[in-house]
Amino acid sequence: SAVTAGALDRRIPIGHPRHDLDEVSARINAMLTQLERLVQSANQSSTDIAHDLKRPMTRLRQQLEGATEAAGASPEMRQILEEAIGEVDSIVATFEALLNIGQLEAGDRRARFVGINLECVLNDAVEAYAPVIEDAGFKLVWAGARGTIPTIRGDHELLLQLFANLIENVLQHCPKGTTIAIVLSGSARSTTVSVADDGPGIPKVEHENVFRRFYRLERERSTPGHGLGLSLVRAIADLHGATATLSDNNPGLKVSVSFPARS
Repeated sequence: SAVTAGALDRRIPIGHPRHDLDEVSARINAMLTQLERLVQSANQSSTDIAHDLKRPMTRLRQQLEGATEAAGASPEMRQILEEAIGEVDSIVATFEALLNIGQLEAGDRRARFVGINLECVLNDAVEAYAPVIEDAGFKLVWAGARGTIPTIRGDHELLLQLFANLIENVLQHCPKGTTIAIVLSGSARSTTVSVADDGPGIPKVEHENVFRRFYRLERERSTPGHGLGLSLVRAIADLHGATATLSDNNPGLKVSVSFPARS
């Protein structure tokens, strides 16, 4: 169960002296060790590629900026260079997201966890995005916590990024006039944050797929984006021992992130 939940470093204890079941356990442990090694290798490869390519792309951006500011550049050439800079920025943003996901999956930032009030985090997110949401022609509904919300252990900056990604996901994929409803509720077992909209939604068969890296729905392939927003949401949730799930909002989509009572 622990391995299924993502704890690939867990192993079955072996008794002394060994019995028949211990031999089976030893073979399962060996399989898990190999599985953990392969997963780490795959994750490390994408992180290494992102790290190695980010530096030359940054230098390329600087060169394009220099060419844009050069004397004698025509307006047409300036426009072409500015568009190229925009494309470079998109690639660098993709590398940044990959590096962030790699760091989160390594679990290093757990050492920075402190007691967190999720209502305070959501207030910060709403305060930052309320003007953006209004300017974009969207409507925001946020009424604060429902009931007493227990404190969890976490990283304020990462949790703020998680909720920001969910809000930006609605802004990017829903039409103007869409309502964004944020709800925080707590119980003895868990604390749940939901970000729901009344936009076009996502087919149920795609609910798990959109958490994969670089996965994009067919209708979104012509729009800006790199398909890593929800992957980062899942990585931050996993780091906090939380679960991120999608459900139909009828109409629209609801993303729920549930934190255990003692996260």
